[in-house]
Amino acid sequence: MCRMLCLIAFLPVALGLANSWDIAVTTGDQIEFYSNKSKTSFESSKFKELTALAYDAVHNMLLFVDKQNDNASIFSFNLMTKKYQPLVGRRSNENIQGVAFDPVTNKMFWTDTNERSIYWISLWPRSKDNIYGNLLLKMKDEIPRDIAIDSCRGYIYWTNTNIKKATIERARLDGTERTVIIDSDIYMPVSITVDQHSRKLYWADDKEGIHFTIETSNLDGSGRKTLLAGTQHQPNSITVSKDSIYWVDWGYKQVWILPKNATPNSEPEEFLSFNEERTFGIVANYNIADQTNGIKECKNLATLSQTKTVINDTTPILEDLGLFCLHGKKTDIYTCQCSTGYTGKRCETSVCHNYCLRGECSVLPSGFPTCKCPAGFVGERCEVNPCDNHCVHGTCSVSGVDATCTCEKGYTGVRCEKVIQAPVEKNCTTETTSPTTKVVKSNDSTLSQLRVDDDEVYLDGCGGWDPVRDPILMVLGIVCGLLTLACAVLITKILHLRRRPRIKKRIIVNKNVTPLTARPDQCEITIENCCNMNICETPCFEPRNNIRPTLLDAKPGKEEKRNLIANMEGDDY
Repeated sequence: MCRMLCLIAFLPVALGLANSWDIAVTTGDQIEFYSNKSKTSFESSKFKELTALAYDAVHNMLLFVDKQNDNASIFSFNLMTKKYQPLVGRRSNENIQGVAFDPVTNKMFWTDTNERSIYWISLWPRSKDNIYGNLLLKMKDEIPRDIAIDSCRGYIYWTNTNIKKATIERARLDGTERTVIIDSDIYMPVSITVDQHSRKLYWADDKEGIHFTIETSNLDGSGRKTLLAGTQHQPNSITVSKDSIYWVDWGYKQVWILPKNATPNSEPEEFLSFNEERTFGIVANYNIADQTNGIKECKNLATLSQTKTVINDTTPILEDLGLFCLHGKKTDIYTCQCSTGYTGKRCETSVCHNYCLRGECSVLPSGFPTCKCPAGFVGERCEVNPCDNHCVHGTCSVSGVDATCTCEKGYTGVRCEKVIQAPVEKNCTTETTSPTTKVVKSNDSTLSQLRVDDDEVYLDGCGGWDPVRDPILMVLGIVCGLLTLACAVLITKILHLRRRPRIKKRIIVNKNVTPLTARPDQCEITIENCCNMNICETPCFEPRNNIRPTLLDAKPGKEEKRNLIANMEGDDY
């Protein structure tokens, strides 16, 4: 009786602790719980790399993936009992990116991107399911990434991240009625979640380049809206609560929050920030009562929320067998001896992985990789194209492992990098006088030397008549000679021409003392002064008549003026 009372007293406390968080995230090897942007608690056990995360509000249970566990891949954590339980055994080649749980059918679903498949397993007590899960859908071209469940209406939704044709699809819980609901203007939808109360889908699309969007639509894909479009974020997982949307951003190492009723392109708010930890999965504390209130389709789910059904935890915990060696054998519980051609802690990596850039890789008996290169490539990893920048002026071809150049006209050399200075005339003959020198002899006995130095040919000259070039040169030479002769004759004529001097001043000689004129540009002297001057300084002549004759006798005056000027010009010589 006392134990029962203690259990009844402890139950409200446990429920309060289990619900005292807003979001939970997987970070490294632990699950962290946050409320009001502060960490309230964390859970850590023998886990190594936790990734995908899901929340079942009916059973107060978290479902998560541990990529580095040796024996199991998906686990449950009961928030009331604080007990972990393995649910799915590890496959040798798996990559689980999304996990979801339907409390109505007690089925868990997950995506495997390596297998391009969706699996499920039943968590009913005493279930006889395969511990590795059951195949629900096998895809050919699609790459399923994240998965979500609408328990009220019985649908699963998943994102296809094949960038050649990305989509969002849905199907019934048994895999039937598979339908593509979003296939346009979508690049890489990395995460998706269902809000059963508002009958909405929310997803994060990591667009090409640095862009991203947070979008929503109705459950059938109609009524699509973009809530946020931005850059630099690298969203990985998304979740919704009663009022908000949360997503993990690998670009800034943060968790962002955006109200559901936000106007388009509203700015998100930073909710959490991390330093070195790599946050992967995220879930919000969203009560079933809040999701199902007033929704007819959620009648079965609402009934479960009232009865608080608990999953039977009788599934045996797998024995810790140590490391799981994929390609090799164990030498002890934590050491693998890898087979030839494999390496890694679990022998999970082939030595040929990403080794040959081109061609086919094979493993030598020594365990080292070797590459068989395709035509046109050489190198240890087939990383070299011999023709890259090999021929300077020519066409390159590969023969075996060597590159050969076919040179263009006028070039020579191994890489067609040397210029032939002049072509050898056809009417020239060569005679070798030394290993590096050849004598070129034309038909008119003109000698030239052709020097050959390291495959480079230099032609000093070669005689011979060119029917086009030589006549043109002869005509040009004759024309130039005639023009030169004409110039010489003209210059001689010009030099022998007598140039009459210009008289800049007018000299008036007057016998009288009184000047005949007062103009400043005239030289006025008397005849007496003129006769007294030195004949070498100023020539002086006495005219027969006055310089200014009367109107009745004007001729003699003009004649005397002309004689005076003529005598002055004669004296200059």
